[in-house]
Amino acid sequence: MKKVFIIIFLCVLSTLFSQTINDQHLKEIYENARAKENNFIRSYELLANEHTDSYYGQLALLELGKINILKRNYKEAVENLKKIHLAEINTKQYWLAKAYLKSCKYQLSIISAQIFIAESTNFDKIELAYFIIAEGYIEQKMFKRAYNTLETLRTSKYIKNNIPLLHFKMGCCKEFLEKYEDALIHYKNLRQNYPYHKYSYIAEDRIYNMKSGKKIDIDRTKINFYRSIEPEEESKAATGRDLKIYVQIGAFGSKENAEKLGKKIARLKYKYIIFPKIKNNNQLYVVAVGPFEEGEDLKKAIKKLEDNDFTTYVIKRY
Repeated sequence: MKKVFIIIFLCVLSTLFSQTINDQHLKEIYENARAKENNFIRSYELLANEHTDSYYGQLALLELGKINILKRNYKEAVENLKKIHLAEINTKQYWLAKAYLKSCKYQLSIISAQIFIAESTNFDKIELAYFIIAEGYIEQKMFKRAYNTLETLRTSKYIKNNIPLLHFKMGCCKEFLEKYEDALIHYKNLRQNYPYHKYSYIAEDRIYNMKSGKKIDIDRTKINFYRSIEPEEESKAATGRDLKIYVQIGAFGSKENAEKLGKKIARLKYKYIIFPKIKNNNQLYVVAVGPFEEGEDLKKAIKKLEDNDFTTYVIKRY
């Protein structure tokens, strides 16, 4: 009896030892693949196909899902991700939400994102999951639900890294709902607090388009449509000789909108220029009236522009 017990014990010990060696081997394959060594996709496929139920096989499925999303192979991504059953790999639902959203399965995307938010403690990804839900509603033209989702995010502890995007999306939802005054409030907050962010430039274009389309009677005493703060000088040379004086009246992310504003200036019988400018890695098209000499002509021009609801800044350039 004692010998039988010893044999059983040794067999169990041998099995556990073999399993430990196997796990270490699988871990090594996985970590090499993560380091992009050799044919790393093939390594992930090996783990996913031959060791599907192991921890590293499950992680490999997650990586393959993410790779297929990047390659826009959304059907394959979903197939990879749905095979993951280990509870500790809870980012599965986040990536499923992205894959479903990209493949236009909006309700499935929303459900996966909601599950992820409920189960995860990853604040950064929870923040993004709220945007996925909002986008799913927007794509279905359910703008009120999208706005309510974003409002929940705005008042939550999760919003941190994407505040400009939040204001922009909330403004878009209000615009789609034809609540133009409310949309302007969000766009205004974006312009004032993040004047050089890429979404701020897009918001400025949307404000201009709303005004041009006569969708709203804009009170410029409450909302500044162009720059909310004075722009920096173009360079240190802006105080040197041979520089010409211009009055900047707008800066847009879209050249088309800059040209529309230029045509309005032409109707006031002023010359204008449109010049490109890079600010914080973003392309801007600046509209400026002039050139002028120092003195009364410049003062009169500024007054006339402001009387016509333009915000003005004096700049110098060659």
